[in-house]
Parts: sequence; C-alpha cells; structure tokens
Amino acid sequence: MPKSALAGIDIGTSKIRCILYNTNGRPLFNCSYKTPLIKLNKYSYNPVENIYELLIKLLKQSFKFSNRNNYIIKGLSISSVGEAGVPVDRNLNPLMNIIPWYDERTESFRNKFIKKHNNEIYKNTGLNDDYFYSIYKILWIKKNKPKIYSKIYKWLPVNDYYAMRLTNNVSTDYSQAMRTLLFDPKKLNWSKKMIKLFNINESILPKIINAGDKKGFINNNIKKILNLKYDCILAAGGHDHFVGIYALGGFSNKTATNSMGSAEAIAINTRKYLHNNDLKKGKFISGVFKTRTQTNYYIVGSILTSGVIIEWFRDTFKIKNFKELKKVTDISHNKNILFFPQFDFSHSPVNSIKTKGFISGIDRSTNISDIYTAILKCLTFDTKKALDFMLSKTKIKINKIICSGGSVQNKYWMGIRASILNSNLMIDKNIENVSLGSAILAGIGSKIYKNDKDAFHQINNTFEIIRKRKINIHDKNLLIKYDASIKKIKQINNIL
Repeated sequence: MPKSALAGIDIGTSKIRCILYNTNGRPLFNCSYKTPLIKLNKYSYNPVENIYELLIKLLKQSFKFSNRNNYIIKGLSISSVGEAGVPVDRNLNPLMNIIPWYDERTESFRNKFIKKHNNEIYKNTGLNDDYFYSIYKILWIKKNKPKIYSKIYKWLPVNDYYAMRLTNNVSTDYSQAMRTLLFDPKKLNWSKKMIKLFNINESILPKIINAGDKKGFINNNIKKILNLKYDCILAAGGHDHFVGIYALGGFSNKTATNSMGSAEAIAINTRKYLHNNDLKKGKFISGVFKTRTQTNYYIVGSILTSGVIIEWFRDTFKIKNFKELKKVTDISHNKNILFFPQFDFSHSPVNSIKTKGFISGIDRSTNISDIYTAILKCLTFDTKKALDFMLSKTKIKINKIICSGGSVQNKYWMGIRASILNSNLMIDKNIENVSLGSAILAGIGSKIYKNDKDAFHQINNTFEIIRKRKINIHDKNLLIKYDASIKKIKQINNIL
C-alpha cells in the first residue's frame, strides 16, 4: 500500500528547493536549483518564466521519486521570500519579471513617504522604515512603467504567483500580506488607511487566507506535464522566515527564535498584537502568522551584519575553510578587545542612519584568534541587546531559545552565546526549516494533520542542547563596556 508524503517548496533568494517528507517530518528526497537572476540595464530581476521552469523540474523529480518508492504526495505548499511579487493581468499572465526584495531602486519612494508619514506607517502596519516592502515596488512600477501599472489585475507575492500557476487560485496568506505595507494587523485585513495613503487601487490586492488553507488541486494541465495520475492538494504557504519559525515550534509560548545566517533575526511570540514607540525607535517590527486554528503574533529584531562578518573575517585573513577557522580558537588570550560589527547597516536596537565597523583594545600582543573571539562575543552582545530590549518593552518572559540556520554549526560560537545569553540553546538539526514548515502546512491543507497541534504531535523535531555556563567576569565586564560604547561609536560614525 502506498505511503503518504508531503512536499515543501522554498523559493529563496539564492536557491529554489523542494523537499519530500514523510508524515513524521523525516526528509525523503531533496532537490534544488540556484535562483536565477538577470541584469537589465542598471537593475536586477528574477525571471518569472525561468523560475517556473525550475519549479516544474523540481516537481517532476519529486513525483518521479515518490512513484518509484511507493509514496503518494498528498499535498504540497510553496513559501518564498517576502516583499517581492508578480503583477498579473486579467488573464493571470505576468506583466514583468520580479523585482528582488532587496533591490534598492525603491529607496526614493520610501524616503518620500517616511519623511511625511513615518509614525502613521508604523502605527497602522507595525513595520519600520525599510525600503523593500511591496508597496514601494508597486509605486516604482506606477511611475516608471505606467503601461504595465495600468494593466495590473492583481499583485501576487512570489509563492502565491506560482501556486496560482499550479491551481488557478488567486490568494495570499497573512504573513505575505503583512510585507506589503498595506495590511492592518489589528483588523487582520487590508488597511483602508494605507491604501489611501499610497493612492493605489485596492482591487489589485488578493484575497487573504490562512497558511495551510487549501488553495486547490494541481490543475489538469500541470498534471499532464508531471504525468501525475492522482489528485494532489496545494495548500497556502507564507513568508519564508515565518514559515521557518513555525516549523521550529517558535510560535510556542515563552519561546524566542534566533535565525542565524548572513543576517540574523531574533523573534518572540506575543500572543496578541503589540507595538509601541520604543519598539519603533529600535527598528523592531510586529506582525502576524495565521493558520486556521492559531493566530500567532510576533515581534522581530533584525541584526543585518551577523554571519556576513564571519565571512569577512575569513576572506580578510585568508582562512580557507571552517576546519582552519576552528583551529584559530586555540590561541586566544587577549580578553579585552571590543569589536563593533555594524559594518553597513543599522539594526535593532542600534538605530543609526549610517554605521561603520570599529575595533578597540588591540596591542602588539593581539593575534588573529583574539580578533575572531571578539567578533563572536560582540555579535552575541548585539543579539542579547535586541532580545533584552524586546523583553523589557513587552514584559514578556521566555524560558526557551531555539537557534537555526547555517551559523549554528559553529559550536565554538554557540558555546559563547549560551554563556552570554544565560540560557541553554536548542540547536535545530534540520537546516531546511522553510521546506519543513511548508510541508507541515501542506499536511494541514490535505488533512493529513487535523490541525497545528496534531501536526507537531506527529512531527519529530530534533534539537541539540548547548548548555549554558556561568558567564566569566571578563566577558561580563566586556559587555558593560560594549553597552557604554555604543553611543560614542554612533557619534564617531557621524564624523567619518
């Protein structure tokens, strides 16, 4: 008798990945392709049709594997980067290629509205003054591509566009709606105020449904392409970051989730929508991730120069691989170095228009290991500052920190973090959390799982525990000095 499988698709900045899981969350098959990117004049785009072709290739491989190994894929779900989207016409044809979420062409539009409406934007959306939200991309199209703008029937986030290609369903979920800057998280609906403020037609915004809701079956045309002989449900996915948190159980009560890659995010679940002026000033955002049975509110702080600083260190000091990097830790002895890693971007709660890296405390005895250890400690100070800030401003208490992402493989760093954060760290062993979260949502949509609670009862999440140890007096004093120096560093940055 065929066994059930679920497919989780993640359309990310660098890769498009599909992973098949059994109903206990064990991976069965994994395939991926590099996310295509093209340059057109001075701009970058993700080509719509190229991504579609790769998506079909992934699905062909996944269904071929399932057929050969006596599995039936009961459901699939697609999650993706946030903010980016595809404008479609009335025939649901794409009108242009995808403007990547990080594309800076939208800064001038952000600057115009933030100058006049900064408080109003945060008050109504819970989001900060970043330039990458969907509305700024829509406004860029309105000004620079008026013929295209006039034909827009719907604006679809990336994952929802490709779900539409597979099912003909036009909708999005709450987590992607959040990233448009046109959503009211208090009313859980499109914001009349923001739509009026940005002067766009509300009709271009899709229907909002829960993550995990059934969008439909894979349509007959796609079934022929895939040589699929049975019906497969496609369920709504969401914004990749929050689908990843969902997969980790990060929306559980009294839990903080620390996602660690090139950049870093620290999130807490608030149970109700919370926002205040202190969080706004600290560049924290508030939002919602919603399934049929659970509405999860959150606050997130972003640390935009995290793992990228480790890469800078490796490149600068010609360290070939992480095996060599591990050896560096054996010769550290100078415990008084302060390394300020805010190379390019302001982050929570360090809120400065421009930032530069800074290092102090070095002398002629300083070696490469001293600098590396200082980087790891001071990056962790930033995480601690962001987490402590959120907890103090919300009065929320946590008893669990879950860490995920590529950086968790650096066990030396994780030991330092457990000490400085004064907490055991639950290190996730499943690196591809977005695909797992998508698969869980597919399981809910296909009724493999009754609801979220049933899904996580069946899913076998595995964690390695990094035990906390008492912070030593040198690191405690270093943290005090680091905190005291932040304002002075901001002053120096304004001079440079």
